[in-house]
Amino acid sequence: MGTLILFGSFILLMILSVPIAFALGIASILTLFVTERMPIEYIAQGMFSTVDSYALMAVPLFVFAGILMEHGGMSRRLIDFAKSFVGHFTGGLAGVAIVACTIFAALSGSGPATVAAIGGIMIPAMVKEKYDTGFSSGVVASAGTLGIIIPPSIPLIIYGITTNTSIGDLFIAGVIPGIIIAALLWTISYFISKKRNFVGSGEKASWKKRWRYFNDAKWTLLMPVVVLGGIYGGVFTPTEAAGVAVGYSALLGIFVYREIKWVKVPDIFKQTILISGIILIIVATASIYGRILTVEKVPSSIANYLIALPVESWVIISLIVILLIFIGMFMETLAGILLLAPILLPVVTELGMDPVHFGIVMILAAEIGFLTPPVGDNLNVASAISGLSLEQVAKSTLPFTITLIIILFIFAFVPSIVMFLPNLLGG
Repeated sequence: MGTLILFGSFILLMILSVPIAFALGIASILTLFVTERMPIEYIAQGMFSTVDSYALMAVPLFVFAGILMEHGGMSRRLIDFAKSFVGHFTGGLAGVAIVACTIFAALSGSGPATVAAIGGIMIPAMVKEKYDTGFSSGVVASAGTLGIIIPPSIPLIIYGITTNTSIGDLFIAGVIPGIIIAALLWTISYFISKKRNFVGSGEKASWKKRWRYFNDAKWTLLMPVVVLGGIYGGVFTPTEAAGVAVGYSALLGIFVYREIKWVKVPDIFKQTILISGIILIIVATASIYGRILTVEKVPSSIANYLIALPVESWVIISLIVILLIFIGMFMETLAGILLLAPILLPVVTELGMDPVHFGIVMILAAEIGFLTPPVGDNLNVASAISGLSLEQVAKSTLPFTITLIIILFIFAFVPSIVMFLPNLLGG
């Protein structure tokens, strides 16, 4: 009875377009009210205990750091630096967008933030150079997905907290997949550009000019070295690293680049509070929903059912990957992680899958969700910047989305790619 109310009310509320955080909370309250398994006060206590987490403090801090970077001129410097190296190739500006998104992803930890910061500059610049608007938007939206796989990544932090998996191991495991995906996106954009005759700037930058742009961007490029090097070197925890990222970003934006004026500070705090508030409300209500699922024995029932299926393990893993892709199309990334990770992790670990490996697979599936309607966070941001409809941007991302689906299955069945660095550094 409780399970039926929990799932039925949640699905009904989602159909009625109730925001997911409230849908999760209302469904949880209804279930407890009807079943009386726990006192209703458990909702407030559980939500508070969830957000009262030292590890979770990293999320609003990384959000704050990303917004400081966006306002501090760091994205423009990254673009100028990337353009000096790859701008002269065929489809050069597409390459610049991908390189800039790759670097910015290692600073912001967010897909939509990466699209907003890089796309706000690159999409108009590409259109001005006669690139197709749809292609320009598709490239940036696709490359922006790197924001949640290349460390530091907010979804990886949430997965680590939810499943009690080492966040440091998750971060290092995301490096190789992120680089591979960036290389594949660049390759696809190159062939599309060649077919459509999207030429580069035609002028190869001199090493003197490259050095000048590197010198201008050097403090920005140093940030991932400081943040990630500190984590893997044992100098500070991921949460402390987020604090270092905030301090470093503020120092650059205010005192070095001097592009963050004091008049911008209230708006920066406002953006940080709004984004962080949305994330933390989802985390709090989803955690309560997940705990009630556990009380109703839903995770163990599903795990036992899947493991008992008379099929090979690769079939079960394939079904789980397909499920993750499907859920990603309709559910916000963090809510999907909080709800599905506790259910699916026992299944995949029983099949011999490492929790770190599964975390990367889960986040890669969420990447695809950023590019698929109806949710498609990256599509919405790129659509707002370019003026195209969400459907037009989605159509332009199709070659990149298909590539991400293929690479997701490869990573799922070839764990050595994902686990190479964690095993190397851990052993």
